[in-house]
Amino acid sequence: MAGSIRWTAPHLTPSIQQTSSESSEEFSDQDAEPGRAAPELGPEQARLLEQEVEAAIMRQDGVADCAVVFQGADMGAASRDCVRCGITDRYPGIAFDEAGVCSLCAMYAENKERIHAFFSEPQDMVRHIQARSQASDSEYDCLLLFSGGKDSTYVLHQLVDLGLRVMTFTFDNGFISKTALNNVEEITAELGIEHLTMTRADQNKIFLQSLEQHKSVCNGCFRSLLDLSTELAHERGIPTIVTGLSRGQIIDERLSWFYQQGVFDPAEIEPKLAIGRRIYHQTGSAIATAAVDSVEVVDYFRYSDVTKTGIREFLQRRSSFWSQPQDTGFCSSNCMINDVGVYVHNQERGYHNYEAPTRWEVRVGHLEVAEADEELRAPVNTARVKRMLAKIGYADPADRDRLGSRLVAYYVPRGPIDGEELRAAVARAVPDILVPEQWVALDEIPRAAGAVVREALAPPRPTRFGTDIGEEPEPPKPVVAGDLTVTLTPLQRAYLDRHPVDAERRARALLLELPGRPDPARVRKVVLQLLLQHDALRTRLVDHDGERRQRDGGVGAGLPVVGLDLSAMEEAAEPGLLRAAVDRMRARLSLADGPVLQIALIDRGARPTWLLLVVHELVADTPSWRLILDDLCTAWAQAEAGASIELPPAASFLAGAATMPERPPASVPAGWTASAGDCILPGCSADAANTPTRTRVVSADVDGAAGPAPGKVLSAIATVLSEWLGGEFLTIDVQDHTDGGDRDLGVRQVGPRTAVTKAIVSMDGPCGIAPDASPAARIRYDHFGDLSGLLPAGAPMAIAAREEVDYTVLPSTRPYVLSVHGVVQDGRLRLDWWCGPKLNDLLREADIPRRVAELLTRAGIEVT
Repeated sequence: MAGSIRWTAPHLTPSIQQTSSESSEEFSDQDAEPGRAAPELGPEQARLLEQEVEAAIMRQDGVADCAVVFQGADMGAASRDCVRCGITDRYPGIAFDEAGVCSLCAMYAENKERIHAFFSEPQDMVRHIQARSQASDSEYDCLLLFSGGKDSTYVLHQLVDLGLRVMTFTFDNGFISKTALNNVEEITAELGIEHLTMTRADQNKIFLQSLEQHKSVCNGCFRSLLDLSTELAHERGIPTIVTGLSRGQIIDERLSWFYQQGVFDPAEIEPKLAIGRRIYHQTGSAIATAAVDSVEVVDYFRYSDVTKTGIREFLQRRSSFWSQPQDTGFCSSNCMINDVGVYVHNQERGYHNYEAPTRWEVRVGHLEVAEADEELRAPVNTARVKRMLAKIGYADPADRDRLGSRLVAYYVPRGPIDGEELRAAVARAVPDILVPEQWVALDEIPRAAGAVVREALAPPRPTRFGTDIGEEPEPPKPVVAGDLTVTLTPLQRAYLDRHPVDAERRARALLLELPGRPDPARVRKVVLQLLLQHDALRTRLVDHDGERRQRDGGVGAGLPVVGLDLSAMEEAAEPGLLRAAVDRMRARLSLADGPVLQIALIDRGARPTWLLLVVHELVADTPSWRLILDDLCTAWAQAEAGASIELPPAASFLAGAATMPERPPASVPAGWTASAGDCILPGCSADAANTPTRTRVVSADVDGAAGPAPGKVLSAIATVLSEWLGGEFLTIDVQDHTDGGDRDLGVRQVGPRTAVTKAIVSMDGPCGIAPDASPAARIRYDHFGDLSGLLPAGAPMAIAAREEVDYTVLPSTRPYVLSVHGVVQDGRLRLDWWCGPKLNDLLREADIPRRVAELLTRAGIEVT
């Protein structure tokens, strides 16, 4: 579209407004008085505050040791800077060798060629962008995020010179320099570029949340920018968004996590970045998944090695309309509120939030150390920063009543401890302003000669430009939904054949009791890691040339996590609500479209919080549940401690589905011989299994620390039923859930592999087992053993024993007319008999449960 065109955008979302922003005027330098922050605490004062809070923590019975750190305070120790890049030792995780070279510089020197292999040439970018626009028949090749600053102005000129059809988009966050906005208007007019500027009515609220969560404004601003631009690009049919992130920001924001994992291959990195972006929007935005999937984000400086000096020289030579704003800080050439993020981050985290990307600019040769030092200077116009803080509604961290926001409490618990209760106890012992905002549980406080080694304490996680750290866990593996299908395992095929009517809802449910009142964001973060870790939990069934197959369905349109608020409900109402919750969650499962699991965080107010898990049987047997719960507990503990989630490697279920062997069959008494056939239970017609009514017969308890072996229980059940029924033989389907499975073998793999076997009871006495190849029997026995063994030792949560959420019970007994469950509780075996009402009456009349218990007693198992 030629010429200079201006138009007003429709409301892409209810919170978006058109703008001709002049809001920056009230924060211009013309009326700003130079100011300074409140006097900083000296090392002696800061240490006294730390000691006062430490004393209050150590008075708590559940704490074995602690250390409190006042962030950002000069504790009298000399700062150390890298001799190559200049990064300060205040930056988290930095170490120095004997020569004074930081660990990041050393890593870069060792892997320089591999790191630079990610970057390319402008023509590669042009070919990629044009191919996408041609495929989508788009009016424009790309949408440039244009701020009016030096970097994006340089990029705009380059894109035009490269022959790309460009539209530009500016997000006015309410604090954009007027000079930068003028740059946008004049340069797009000069080049004949269609342009749109937009804002959000609730952006100050977003800034406030960003400062509270990340001590930076960039996170909230970048999220709004990406959401709005992605929706706009999707509506206009533009397949590519181009950013002006610097190469240092690209490395720090996009690539540094991969470097930490030893991953440098672009072919491995790129699909994971795409998934990371999808998750980023899913976990914090209302933007449609279709919009995210249809638009790709390309960083221009991935394809350009121009230096900062080169950019400035180009603009001086080429752009007659670009002017350097004089009302912004050193790290931005377009935004004034950026100084607020720098100020808060320095005050509350103790280091500059642009420290990492700026030092990466030095490593790759785009900045000199002295230039980086200059860019990382603290804001000089403190008065303006304080006015912007007041406008947003964020308390100035330099105020003395905000001291707690800069305190981090590290503590070593003596055992299980409620973090919220600990914080509340300390709050009663110290002034409100000294209650630490951040609490980190550790196994040990690092000490040398009795003194705390402060630099060895794990610092709060750094906030990075454009990344919502609290909502975007790093993807450890690609989880792209793909068309590649694999065959079902023999066990899965047999399962679907056995349950043709009710396969969709056959999911087990487990209720866990959690300590304290966990943050819902933590639950989403942990669940996301479980999905990324185990591809079986992402399985989708598809029809392929008349055959049912399975594929990796990816993460899906959203995380399968819901919230249930029972805080205002009486405890007496909980049973009915729990039953309804399990039913609704099962109904939401879909083998074709997903998800195959659902998780609910249940808020009970002052009562302990519950976590309700529902997972489909087709993708997880009981040994798989043990592994899922192992990883859940590991991830939970790491997230609670503020650490990144790092789970042990897991084997892919889908990759080996075609050749996967089944686990060993259920154990049965020796000497049984195979036969064939079945007998009909008295009073039960062929459709008796379809009755929706199931009754639990009063159970008999059997002593034994680990419970009897499943074969002994099966033998007793078969013997009593055969005596009662008469006839020639009786077939019973058996599944042993006590098998440790892959966890016993040192293999970590979620997926169904526990085989159902057939025990065939001959009325003459001898019995046998047969492969699970024939149609299902009419009777089934499931041996679960002790369900407390589902959780690993030392788990930070416990199984909530509620009858309404019974792990052993599925929504239907189909195709069985009688289903018996063996469960060990407190060293006693409980046999639950499930059937329709008519057969229930017959079982009670014949006293079958008691007769089975007596037979087990005669076999050497004491019956109570």
